[in-house]
Amino acid sequence: MNYRKFLLLLSVCTGCMIASAQDDVGGIWTVDVTKKIIKGVSLAFEEEYRLRDNFAATDRFSHTLEISYKPFKYLKAGGAYNLINFNHEKKGWEARHRYYFYATGSLKAGRFDLSLRERFQSTYRQGVEETAKRANPKLFLRSRLKVEYDIPKCKFEPFASVELFNTLNDPQENRMDRWRGIAGTAFKLNKKNSVELYYRYTNYADDEEDSDTHMVGLGYSLKF
Repeated sequence: MNYRKFLLLLSVCTGCMIASAQDDVGGIWTVDVTKKIIKGVSLAFEEEYRLRDNFAATDRFSHTLEISYKPFKYLKAGGAYNLINFNHEKKGWEARHRYYFYATGSLKAGRFDLSLRERFQSTYRQGVEETAKRANPKLFLRSRLKVEYDIPKCKFEPFASVELFNTLNDPQENRMDRWRGIAGTAFKLNKKNSVELYYRYTNYADDEEDSDTHMVGLGYSLKF
């Protein structure tokens, strides 16, 4: 029964995106493996694949290696390197090198888990020159507020988040470049394995340069 509910939610998410066909519609698929090295320290590797243009074209595929440290139950910090192979609509394939550092503070309130993450991000576009209007690398501060709910005696764990993307080195003016909202649920297969399904909406401040995007995401996670 739980699997049927999970598939039903996937159908609802896809239907909502198709109804918003005036914006870009796509999908995200991820596989994440996390290994605990020593107490409080973990190493994670993630593979990601994205589609765009109503699922008709590959947007990107990427590989991420991350290390994190959790000194306290309510605090986590980490850093990562992310190699992105981006399919530019006009220029074709482009390599992007991204690194980021973050800190996440969390608070438990009853069955709710609240967290605030601040993330510094730098993305370098290989073969792209910096100009008076374009920075390379691009620097962002990403601020995310997330809430999760633990349903009693249930393998589903719904969650929602809102994230702001603020530029740090825009040659013209630093501003909020976009905001992103996510709503979905995680499903625990067992102690080590889980999957998650979510809907993601991204709204860009400059509608003339980037169209808003609607995506359905499906991810698998292994932790050991």
